Amino acid sequence: MGSRKKRDDVQALSVSDAALCQRCPRLLAYRGEGERGAWKVGIEGSGEKYGSLFHKHIAGAFFDAAADPQSPLRGEIRAVLSGMCAGGAPIRERLEELIRTRFFLPFLDRYAPKLDTGRVLSMARGTSIWVGCMADFLAGVPFDRLDPDEAMDCVFLRPERTLQATYISSDGRVLALSGRYDALLFNPDSCEATLFEFKGYRCSDPSVALSQTLIYAWLIRNATGILPTVQIVYLEEERPGVFPSSEVESMMSALPGLFDVVLDVLERRLPLPVAVNSELCLQCPWNGDCSGDWGTAAEPSAASENMSSDSGGESCDDPGDDSGETSCDAEGRERMGQLLGALKDLGLSVSDAGVVCGPCFIRLKVRPDASSGTTVKKIGNRADDLQVQMDLPLPPMIQARKGYVSVDVPRLRREVLPLEKLIRQGQGERARPDSEAVFPLGMRVDGSVFWVDLSEPSMTSILIGGTSGSGKSVLLRSVVVGLLLCVPQNGVGFTLVDPKRVTFTDLAGLRALEEGRVLCDADEAMEALREAVEEMERRYELMEGARVSHLTDYNVVTGERLRRRVLIIDEYADLMTCKGTAKELELFIQRICQKGRAAGFHLLLATQRPDAKVVTGVIKANLQLRIALKVASKSNSQIILGEGFTEAQCLLGHGDMLVGDGSYVERLQAPLADAALLGQEFWN
Repeated sequence: MGSRKKRDDVQALSVSDAALCQRCPRLLAYRGEGERGAWKVGIEGSGEKYGSLFHKHIAGAFFDAAADPQSPLRGEIRAVLSGMCAGGAPIRERLEELIRTRFFLPFLDRYAPKLDTGRVLSMARGTSIWVGCMADFLAGVPFDRLDPDEAMDCVFLRPERTLQATYISSDGRVLALSGRYDALLFNPDSCEATLFEFKGYRCSDPSVALSQTLIYAWLIRNATGILPTVQIVYLEEERPGVFPSSEVESMMSALPGLFDVVLDVLERRLPLPVAVNSELCLQCPWNGDCSGDWGTAAEPSAASENMSSDSGGESCDDPGDDSGETSCDAEGRERMGQLLGALKDLGLSVSDAGVVCGPCFIRLKVRPDASSGTTVKKIGNRADDLQVQMDLPLPPMIQARKGYVSVDVPRLRREVLPLEKLIRQGQGERARPDSEAVFPLGMRVDGSVFWVDLSEPSMTSILIGGTSGSGKSVLLRSVVVGLLLCVPQNGVGFTLVDPKRVTFTDLAGLRALEEGRVLCDADEAMEALREAVEEMERRYELMEGARVSHLTDYNVVTGERLRRRVLIIDEYADLMTCKGTAKELELFIQRICQKGRAAGFHLLLATQRPDAKVVTGVIKANLQLRIALKVASKSNSQIILGEGFTEAQCLLGHGDMLVGDGSYVERLQAPLADAALLGQEFWN
């Protein structure tokens, strides 16, 4: 099964077996016991064999030829793509003719005697569907502006490349996943990718095939930083399953739950969950026996429920509990008991001051007993001991607060926080500023929304730091989408700088982009900053002529509509390391941060390398609001948040963050933004 341990503490599994767990965790367990027929339960249609033939000799062979500079067929493929730009027959017709003559017909000459008519027709239909999907993607690649060979190397990535990534559960268990995707296309102009998967069968539960492809998408993002659109081509179906990257992002929120169940199966933590699709049991040869083998479980796999539902990742709390207490409340009481017992064993006397459940962590409140010599400092110094005693993946974050000491520990099952939920929840709050430059940054532990008002002097420019996997890119996208949804129509324009070409790929078509595209080149970024400074100075001249001191007043007095400008630079360390740009970049940052607020200019700088060479004294002094996602060290935390704030290394990742201005910090959970929230009016 490929599910043996790589090391004593790491479980290894293939993508296809993880998807089998989505169908039914008990089938994965039977497969691990050597039952080779387990994967066939729930599958309909002609089976895997001819799907493999299609991929190997038609689709895979085409991608191999396109990606290999030495292939004799590469020149013909290049000619088809060049002809698309020069006019003539549409790209689909030219592609179909090439694939029919060079791949499909040679395949039939060799294998037709071994296949029945139905399978041949299915393969012909599947080829047509696949070519149509591919033609739609290739039509968006500007081959006329690209070097032909370089374009081929970028667009056609090697098929069946083995990818690997590691998942770490909230309780510290490690799962190593590996697999080979079928085919991948990349558009170097829009920085978009499409993942193709070919299936020669039908599955009784469509979410299973989808879950397998979502794991491949997860592996691709881990390897490249790019989240692809997913297209599943069923040879026995009339249409492909197409899932835009924004939908893939949302659906991938269910993968941690699936991976947790996979780990439970591999470690045989009985009872194992049953399949969510009860009809599957009627097809299963072990129906009636599995309870004796894997324990009696009344509830299906939560991972299967989440993957196949349309809930979009709502809370995992049990809605059937009519006692008024959620599963998080029960978990909080259990954690408090552990904390009180651990502190007592360490010789520290405290009293229970309450429990609060946030989206990703539980805040345990305790009051030190000063009469026994227990102090806040003594509790804080025991963070590592508490990690061991309470079996936590990271040391708990311990802070002194008004009337109590907070000890933050991770929840067993984190809530996904959609941006639309955050906006809806914060609409009626008194804390929402009455401003034309406001967006929701995240949710506090008490459930209230933290709003950022860029027109406020303490928030006009922002520094963001966090390691890979901390949720930095997701946060930046949520800022863009949040501003567009909360600011009056056409009230804000963006300059988005993305040197790594991974953060803003799904926002490349926004009408609000000042330059009409996402900037990926360092020279383009510097020129955009230079023009922004010039525009800012021009606005000051206009405001002086109108005898006003602020952009809002200027728009009211003159009747014009100068919109606010928000400049977001992801991984600005790449610009700092470019020869000759560091000093000029510092100067631009200093001028925009010092003078931008009145003229409606706001700057967000993000980096995954928050060291002193990147976050210089000049840059740090001019950025008012600081956001630290998970960082690698205490020194990184202090560079972002200020001296004395070392807690960012204890954050959980995936949007868990600390926000402050150098004198205080507040812990928030960032939302997950879906570009699909933006209506057609926001796009070109």
